Amino acid sequence: MKSDIKPRGALRLAPCHYGLSKLPFRGPMRSTEGRFVAFLGGSETFAKYIRNPYPDRVETEIGEVCINLGFQSAGPDVFLRDTAVQSLCHDAVATIIQVLNVANVSNSFYKVHPRRNDRFVGPTDKLKQLFPEVDFTEIAFTGHLVARLRAEDEQRFELVKEHLQRTWLRRMKTLVGRSGGPVVVLWLRQSNEADALVTARMVEGLRDYVAQIVEVAIEKDGLDEKCYAPLDTLGAADAMGAKTHAAVAKALRGPLMACLR
Repeated sequence: MKSDIKPRGALRLAPCHYGLSKLPFRGPMRSTEGRFVAFLGGSETFAKYIRNPYPDRVETEIGEVCINLGFQSAGPDVFLRDTAVQSLCHDAVATIIQVLNVANVSNSFYKVHPRRNDRFVGPTDKLKQLFPEVDFTEIAFTGHLVARLRAEDEQRFELVKEHLQRTWLRRMKTLVGRSGGPVVVLWLRQSNEADALVTARMVEGLRDYVAQIVEVAIEKDGLDEKCYAPLDTLGAADAMGAKTHAAVAKALRGPLMACLR
C-alpha cells in the first residue's frame, strides 16, 4: 500500500431495483426495454470503490446496454431466490456470470442468510456432530467459519469442503440454466489459490453448459484509482482494482461479441 495515497471519498452510488426484485443493485438503472446483456456477480461486479466497473466498460466498448446485477457478497442462492433477476437473465441476449463464492451457499452442514450470503446463520445438527468442540455462536461469517473448521481439523474439514463444492456446482448449473441466451462464465481467480475452495476442475464442470469460460487473475493494486471513505481503507485495499476491471472488460469483449453474432 502506498503511504502517499489519500482517499478520494466514497462514491455516492444510488441503488436501483429491477422489476419486482427487492435487491439493491448499483445504479444508474439501465433500460430493459430493448437488447441488453446481464452481468451477475458478487462484490467484484458491484465494485463499491470503482468509478467504472467492468460492466460499464464493456457497455462502452461493445455498444450494448449492460445491466450490472452485482450484489455484495453474493453466492448463487441470492439470485436463485429472486425471480425478477432470473427473468432478466432469461430475456438478456447474453449473460455473464461471475464464479461466486463457494462457501456462500446453504447446505446440509450450515445455513447462510438468504440475501447476504456471506452471513453464517447457523450450523445444522450434522455440522454440530462433526465438530462438537466448536462454539458456533462466535461465528458470524462464512469465511470465518471455513477458516475455523480448517484450523480445527483438516481431515474433518475435507468432508465439509467436498460437500460445499458439490453443492456449489449444482447451484451454479441451475443458475446458468435460468438464462435464455448464451452464458459466459467469468472466473476472477484469486492470488491466494491455496486457500480458495473453488478449483479449476469445478469451473470446468460448467463447460458443457455455457458458451465460454473466461479466466482473469485478480491483481492486488492497493488503493490506486479507488474511491473510499477513511473508515473503508482496509476494505478498499482488498477490493479488486481499476486495472483488473479494465483487464476483465478486455478479456470479455471478444467472447461476448462472438455470442452476439
